[in-house]
Amino acid sequence: MSEKPVISIVSPAYNEEEGIVDFINAVADVMAGGDLSWELVIVNDGSRDRTLEILQEKSQSLEQLVWVDLSRNFGHQAAVTAAIDHSVGDAVVVMDADMQDPPALIPQLISSWQDGHQVVFARRTQRAETGMRRVGFALFHKFFRYAIAFPIPRNVGVFSLLDRRAVNEIKNLPESNRFLPGLYSWVGFKQGFVDYARDERSAGAPKQTFQSLFKYAFDGVLSFSYKPIRFLGGIGLLTAFSAFAIAVYFTARRLLGHEVAFTGFTTLVILISMLGGLILVAIALVGEYIARIYDEVKQRPMYIVQGTARDSESS
Repeated sequence: MSEKPVISIVSPAYNEEEGIVDFINAVADVMAGGDLSWELVIVNDGSRDRTLEILQEKSQSLEQLVWVDLSRNFGHQAAVTAAIDHSVGDAVVVMDADMQDPPALIPQLISSWQDGHQVVFARRTQRAETGMRRVGFALFHKFFRYAIAFPIPRNVGVFSLLDRRAVNEIKNLPESNRFLPGLYSWVGFKQGFVDYARDERSAGAPKQTFQSLFKYAFDGVLSFSYKPIRFLGGIGLLTAFSAFAIAVYFTARRLLGHEVAFTGFTTLVILISMLGGLILVAIALVGEYIARIYDEVKQRPMYIVQGTARDSESS
């Protein structure tokens, strides 16, 4: 390769005014120590604080900084997708801007890429979260391992490095309900891993609510597996066979004169309630799959860009 490769570092940002400058400076310090050309693309995902203003000010003194402003908050996965779409590098490092993904790990990701890996996962050996968030993440990864039919590495997230070939393939995928760690694996290519301990946020509180994290987990399972609906189908078949066996048993007892009447009213109510609940769960799960089909059929864009640093420069 005659020219120096360009590395794009891309991040979403939502209400990150307290820590965004520290993140930019940390990335700049890490990349200044190397001999590669680079850019830092940060997507403002509809922030309500001074995040965009800070990005615009900082881009005046740091030419490698490219900001992208979305028209509203579209969510973490959409903002990450926008950041990837606006990158131009030969390799793209995807990471969050809250400093939990340490910029100091970027050289190791680049080194793995230079060794020939086209998708390099940053794999967490431990997490900084505490309380219910920590428990929730642990349960998700354990459940996710068994719920999906496609092999996705454990303890990985969006923090990764993607070769331009992998980036282009991901950009060609039309789905809007995205689970990016799964897509990283789905596109294939030669994979590598860099282990790290996830840090605490440098400033502020986590911006992803339990509702958004639950949707993230649900999208991950439903995007890569039919096992949930097949599991309910198996439960339905087992219930039907059990009901048939019970019916045969009590009918035989009745015909043989061993039982005059079956008086298990409480048992009957419990069985009906359980079956009713199971049916509602099955309907809800089918509805989730159908809702995702409906979203894809509408073909709405994942995000809308209100402005970018490149637009400002050209004008």
